[in-house]
Amino acid sequence: MLRSLLVAAITLFLTACVGITHETPEAQQQMKRDLNLTTIIDSSRMNWCVHPYGSAPGCKPNRGVGIVTPNGLVMAHFVKDKYVLAHVLKSEDIICSSVPGGASADGYFFAFAANEAYMLGPLKADRDEINTHFKVQMFNYLHSKGQYSYSGPEVNFQRPSGEKVKQTTVISAGPATRVSTEMVDVLEIYSPCK
Repeated sequence: MLRSLLVAAITLFLTACVGITHETPEAQQQMKRDLNLTTIIDSSRMNWCVHPYGSAPGCKPNRGVGIVTPNGLVMAHFVKDKYVLAHVLKSEDIICSSVPGGASADGYFFAFAANEAYMLGPLKADRDEINTHFKVQMFNYLHSKGQYSYSGPEVNFQRPSGEKVKQTTVISAGPATRVSTEMVDVLEIYSPCK
């Protein structure tokens, strides 16, 4: 019973994150009020991850709202009918970025600051597709100081950390089973900015 109640509560919480309204005039006014903003250039439902350099790739993304203002990219959660500040990224914080396909392409955006990398995924209000209109606004703001952006597959921001772990693979082929064990590199996030 308790487990069912917990599953229902988590489902409700995640569904509430998906249903955050941000584009109505009322929501825009509430964002300004709750987050002490004077001007909103654009907003979007958004997922993001913060990766300190040296940490392992992969994350469970934060879900909330991204807001482009003249003074920063504001990332906020919507908690108990109120917008709550999570992070602010300023243009001067960004050294470079990796935006495969360019600013208007359908895909995630990776921004690199002095001590951490940000995975930014702006989403359309009604479905889990990249909000390319907002992504362009976000790109333009974060690159307003002339930061370089990698747009092709040539950039890599994961490298071996120097540590290895044992990886076991089990391959079943009919009645035979093969078990293979090897040592593999543990990867870490680093900045590709030069």
